[in-house]
Amino acid sequence: MFDEQMIQGAGAGTRRPATVERDTPLVPRAVAEAVWEEAGVWLGEPLPRRWIAELTARANTVYSRNGQFRRLLRRRGDEGRDWLRAFTRHWLAALLWKHRRELYARLPETYSVGHPLPAEADCVLRRASWLSLLKERPLGGRMPPEERKMSHGCGQ
Repeated sequence: MFDEQMIQGAGAGTRRPATVERDTPLVPRAVAEAVWEEAGVWLGEPLPRRWIAELTARANTVYSRNGQFRRLLRRRGDEGRDWLRAFTRHWLAALLWKHRRELYARLPETYSVGHPLPAEADCVLRRASWLSLLKERPLGGRMPPEERKMSHGCGQ
């Protein structure tokens, strides 16, 4: 007499996958855009705008498939947002590694594991010490890329 759809409702059995925005107050696109913009400004280079959509999709995909990630983002206060920012930095570093290695080489090593970029004041001090190293070098101050990454650590 009654079929399952009448009892359970029209949407029974068709559960939509979990997304960050549906389950939390976080907005992955806003976080992705902020991280993307911050890195582009810090590096002094425009980054592909399509990466914002890729970072947003990555956050939702991982959220829907990984319980530990869901628990991290559901934490109280600012903790969930901070975790999302850290993971978004990590994913952006991966995109830079894959598509723009010359820019990836200019990032601090800690960025790949989600740490924020150093403040501009830190960069000014590092750049000053880096420039003094360049003056001490023969061959026009050229340094191997790995040494440059280790000593400089700032975007430019």
